[in-house]
Amino acid sequence: MNFKNYLWTFVNLLFPIQPLFLTSSLLLFPSTAIVLMQPAAQALMADEINQIATEFTVLIDSINPASGVIISQNKNTYYVLTAKHVVETQDEYAVITKDGERHKIDYQRIIKLPGVDLALLEFRSQKKYQIASLADYDYQAEFRHIFVSGWPASRLPFAERERLFSPGLLINQDYELAFIKDPVSNGYELFYNNITELGLSGAPILDTQGRVIGIHGASEGTKIYDEKSNSVERVSIGFSYGIPINTFLQLADKFNMRLNFQLENFPPLPLTQKEAFSIEAYLKVPETTDISSAAAWANRGNHLYRLEKFEEALIAFERAIKIRENFYPAWYGKGNVLSALGRHDRAIDAYQKTVKIKPDFYLAWRDKGALLTYLDRPHDALISFNQVIRYKPDDFVVWYLRGNILTIHFREYKQAIAAYDKAIQLKSDFVDAWLGKGEVLYRLERYQEAREVAQQALKLKPNDPEISSLLNALDERNLPPDSVEWRPNQNQVERRNYPPRRPPNLLW
Repeated sequence: MNFKNYLWTFVNLLFPIQPLFLTSSLLLFPSTAIVLMQPAAQALMADEINQIATEFTVLIDSINPASGVIISQNKNTYYVLTAKHVVETQDEYAVITKDGERHKIDYQRIIKLPGVDLALLEFRSQKKYQIASLADYDYQAEFRHIFVSGWPASRLPFAERERLFSPGLLINQDYELAFIKDPVSNGYELFYNNITELGLSGAPILDTQGRVIGIHGASEGTKIYDEKSNSVERVSIGFSYGIPINTFLQLADKFNMRLNFQLENFPPLPLTQKEAFSIEAYLKVPETTDISSAAAWANRGNHLYRLEKFEEALIAFERAIKIRENFYPAWYGKGNVLSALGRHDRAIDAYQKTVKIKPDFYLAWRDKGALLTYLDRPHDALISFNQVIRYKPDDFVVWYLRGNILTIHFREYKQAIAAYDKAIQLKSDFVDAWLGKGEVLYRLERYQEAREVAQQALKLKPNDPEISSLLNALDERNLPPDSVEWRPNQNQVERRNYPPRRPPNLLW
């Protein structure tokens, strides 16, 4: 089934819903930018975008190599944006540019931005290097195509390494609740299905004009010890996530950084058929040759799952399970694939097998609860969400979903408010939780409290139609909660549920 059509079928299930020590050289003047305001620009062919990315994507060499992007220049000083966790530990760092030149980094001059997983490095060179163009616009078009460019971890000499250029789709904001896994967001607001590897932390995320719209941070994964090889292997279990360039721009302005960069604020046009097919060459999954470990088969399954090759992904996960029967990441991946294929009962069985092997693997509890919610089994879903809270009590999304179920299916309003309050405590700018709480207070005829909560939600998300609807209803506060003047309609109710996760279709 085409994911685009599948996801739109369930669109109404979602509710739209350290001190900084700046160097003196960066405190002198505020950031400046050449801002270009134009109509939407023509998208480029994938090969053209890859060539553009080659120029400004850098390798950050250290004990744990990573990636970065050149975003600014001041005379012979260049500035590289990367993920903060890349340079979290004091070490000897160097930026290796396209030409293989090694530029030593002064660790004392690294700027670690507060509250987000971003850091700014600088190096000096008399050579001329390409500066990336930045793009700040509304990324939330329907599954916009994006690319990640970076250097996978390797101990080979730079000349023998291959840069990874990975296409994918940005998950629309309306669906992000289904993909948020780590409640400690660190500024992660972009979710996408691009294939990423170790070493790509800090890599630029590009749009179809080759402009930087974000910084890649990480992908969902876990480390598993393999007895057969006596080694620790990393297993991918989900999707990738990054930080919008807008987050960096706001912080650069706030802290008056002396940076000059080219900034554009117009989106690219939709891809033509020719441009879309130019991406296909980068979506090939290598043929299997000597895969022998469960982890390798599970990683292949995750790769195929992201590319919507569900039947092939299922085979890969089953091969992993055949090698190691109790390999829980493979059971979890199998559950996701079966859910995507609409084989819901088998998917639930796979999630259950996952938590039987590893009871504290809260992601399986979470996705099982999501699927049970979709299947209109609220009691069972609540049990699953309670298990998430047991093992991951700071998961603000699950507290919110728990509040929804208690409100809609059980009318346990006091408990629902407590759940929404917990979600807000964990993430104070979580608009959906504020709105959920406001609607419950309205139902309880606690109109003044409902108004205060709704106004707080409106501050976080101005012009939101559902918040405005609630505030309009409160203007008629003498009407009972079930008045025809305002009542949560079916779409509002259904959107509080949480749909099964599926990777977006790359090409249609």
